[in-house]
Amino acid sequence: MRGGSSGMSQRGELAVLVLCCVTSIVLVLLPDPTQIRVADHLGRVLTAPYWSARNFLDDMFFLRRENMRLHRELFSLDLERSHLDMLRGDAERAGVGVPVDGGGFPAPCRVTMRRRGRFTTMVRITSDTPLNWRPWLPVVNRQGMLGRVLTVVSPTAAWVELMSSPDFALGVEFRRTGLLGVLVPREDRYLVGMVGRDEDVRVGDEVVTSGVVEVKDNPEGLRRGAEAPRGILVGKVRAVAVPNDQVFKRIEIEPAASCNRNETVFVILPVQPGGRP
Repeated sequence: MRGGSSGMSQRGELAVLVLCCVTSIVLVLLPDPTQIRVADHLGRVLTAPYWSARNFLDDMFFLRRENMRLHRELFSLDLERSHLDMLRGDAERAGVGVPVDGGGFPAPCRVTMRRRGRFTTMVRITSDTPLNWRPWLPVVNRQGMLGRVLTVVSPTAAWVELMSSPDFALGVEFRRTGLLGVLVPREDRYLVGMVGRDEDVRVGDEVVTSGVVEVKDNPEGLRRGAEAPRGILVGKVRAVAVPNDQVFKRIEIEPAASCNRNETVFVILPVQPGGRP
């Protein structure tokens, strides 16, 4: 059986060799213009799959870069509009404009890994270019706040703590009234605390980041401000209750962003005096 297979293989190789020799002789005997046309046709037939695959991959990588760039520009515009809305609200309430920060520089990243449990609490993100990131920088998508950088793995990779993490806390503001509060997760819900029982809070009110610097312990044991530019959408009020034995309202919000379907996110880098992150 093995001898028969070996014989067939040898005959196949001989047939291919004969075919190549005949083809070469025919090409040599053809007139020069015909040789060029035949060679061009054979070259296109033999190399077309390679070039098609290569062009497809080049286009795919180009479109991915363009998609991330457009996402970043759109988010920058959304962030600027949010800051203008906050400034307009401040002016209406106080009669003067209250300065707001510049909003930071959104650096696009991709979600490459999720650490799953009952609720997703951490994701790993990577950037195509090295970033000067550090713990506690906010991470967002176009819908709103997602979490913040917890551990920097390398200049192009980091782990992000999501808002669903049990230890997460975020200073927030009610856009309509300017009231301040603290967002904390409770199992599968998000509650805003430290809002007095007599304050004006309504279902449907938008909740945004307040820009108030929080002091956190980072993994290296140092203490620094947890930075989140003012005006990033966090969610909307879903329910409001006033317990009889409490001095604060019980406010539940519906988060604006979800990490279940995210592929492109943004790390908000602080802008230096020169205008670059």
